[in-house]
Amino acid sequence: MGFGLIFLASLILLVSDRHQRISGAQRIPRVAILQCASQPILDDAVQGIKDSLAAAGYVHGKNIDIRQFNAENEVATANAIAKQIIEGEFDFVLTVTTICLQVVVNANKAGKTTHIFGVVTDPFVAGVGLDRANPLNHPRHLVGLGTFQPVEDIFRLAKKFYPGLEAVGLVWNTAEASSEACTRKAREITPKLGIKLLEANVDNSAGVLEAAAAVTGQGAQALWVGCDLTVNVALESIVAAARKARIPVFTNSPPSVKRGALFDLGANFYEVGKKQGELAVKVIRGADPASIPIENVVPVTLTANKMALKELKEPWMVPSEVLAQADILIDENGVHAKAQIAIHKPPEGRVFKVGVVYFAPEPGAEACMDGLFSGLKDLGLVQGRNLQVRKAHAQGEIVNIPSILQNFDNEDVDLIIPMTTPVLTASVNSVKKKPVVFTYVYDPIAAGAGKTPTDHLPNITGTGSFPPIEDTIEVMQKLVPKLQSVGTLYNNSEANSTKVISVGRELFQKRGIRLEEVTATNTNEVFQAAQVLAGRKIQALWITGDNTAFQAFEGIAKVAADSRLPLVINDPEFTERGALAAVGIGWQKTCHAAAKNVARVLLGENPQRLPFENVAIKQVALNYAIAHKLGITFPPELVQEASRNK
Repeated sequence: MGFGLIFLASLILLVSDRHQRISGAQRIPRVAILQCASQPILDDAVQGIKDSLAAAGYVHGKNIDIRQFNAENEVATANAIAKQIIEGEFDFVLTVTTICLQVVVNANKAGKTTHIFGVVTDPFVAGVGLDRANPLNHPRHLVGLGTFQPVEDIFRLAKKFYPGLEAVGLVWNTAEASSEACTRKAREITPKLGIKLLEANVDNSAGVLEAAAAVTGQGAQALWVGCDLTVNVALESIVAAARKARIPVFTNSPPSVKRGALFDLGANFYEVGKKQGELAVKVIRGADPASIPIENVVPVTLTANKMALKELKEPWMVPSEVLAQADILIDENGVHAKAQIAIHKPPEGRVFKVGVVYFAPEPGAEACMDGLFSGLKDLGLVQGRNLQVRKAHAQGEIVNIPSILQNFDNEDVDLIIPMTTPVLTASVNSVKKKPVVFTYVYDPIAAGAGKTPTDHLPNITGTGSFPPIEDTIEVMQKLVPKLQSVGTLYNNSEANSTKVISVGRELFQKRGIRLEEVTATNTNEVFQAAQVLAGRKIQALWITGDNTAFQAFEGIAKVAADSRLPLVINDPEFTERGALAAVGIGWQKTCHAAAKNVARVLLGENPQRLPFENVAIKQVALNYAIAHKLGITFPPELVQEASRNK
């Protein structure tokens, strides 16, 4: 089959040369697109490339000549096609996958053809002359995009699907640079999560089933498929081995759920292809590739398959936050493009009224409201048309909250939306007549709204969002080598803060890190509290989502700057105000997901029947100016994670 494909490629190139000779007087750009296998994710990427070219006005046969080639998973064929492309007088070649990048670079050593690559996990380890420390240091004729998959995040997510997860099987091809890069990342994160990684190697797709059976026989509780093309081609073999062992499969290659995986977290390769196509358009129109840095682009997508839970021997589940975020959900009713619980269409002619109560104006609250009302709009509830929104805030003072809530409770609003834990806590005692749907809250149980997510006050429901504290500590340890002491300040009358600090206190202790704590009862005490901490020989400052602290954040940032202390927070919106880094919650996306429960209650559902949900869409933000002042260099994996949030 390989020789046949080589012959076919040569024939296509000969014909395309004839076309070029005929139209030589009116020469148009000639573009070759090379992929190495027929796989859904690769087909999606190629379609994205072509759609970007079309959107820019490039029409095949009119003002551009586009030729598409496929090596069908044969490296020898890929090498032959690459050679023919370079000798075929193409102006540009777009490659998809690391293997195609490598074979074309090898054939194009003289730089005869401009090369734009994409769908490459880590181009800096592909051996093609790139420099991770300087993304502009690359051959003049070569430019493209990396797409490092969220390996660490998928293992953290797997622990949410099954907290008892202790062993994961991995089958991979050691000849694939991308697969090796992902495997190394998996080896770093799994011990931190208490997971043993059981590995088996293959040289081709035919050996995948036997290798998968071997790792399931060693006690794997799940099989993970990372960035390995050899294994992805034989994904059905992985799924078959998993089904026989009654364990699930999870992958970094969406949408593998359609092929039997339980969940996928990875790049949307159609969007990656579009980005690659947009880059190609720039180059075709005259941009100098040497002036374009190699960037990491990962438009993440999440998919889940509830049907894959059947007959598993251990109690795996699909977390509610996944149901809220998933781009594709498969259940007993079929495949859904967006995982949303069916909501009735708002009745014509009715205007719904909601009262929003929050602690004080600040960036996180604004981002949450943007996401919330965007989510309601998607569900048919539009401000200015059938939705009236009344907002009020407590000016940063807890004592002002009850009266605001009581006013709304006595007005003609249909429901009240408390934002922040202090407002929810006050709602428990102050709101007696109206339904309450909360968001922008860390822990509704700690706020007093219920005993469990299902056993809660009859008029209250909503969405909590607990911050990623363990991830925050990991980042702090990466930024401050040999970290031994951290300082934090908070208002101990805020239930959200006391809860998070109690969790953090235990996690810091487990890692042998001393946590120094100082409390502040109001904003006037925050600056002095920060100064007290700075005097306690700490190596870093950590501020979690304390409303009192964030109302006086500039004072904390000043103390951190004056003392040359790294300031790490859990609220990304405040990063540019003087923090070194944030590992927290993307409130716009999180509150967009929270809109569902608001809509359900507005349209008649009883809050008592709706369990509390937890949705916390992680976001990492970095402040390079502060890093420069402190002499800190962000690790590449942290930069990659932050880039995925942009």
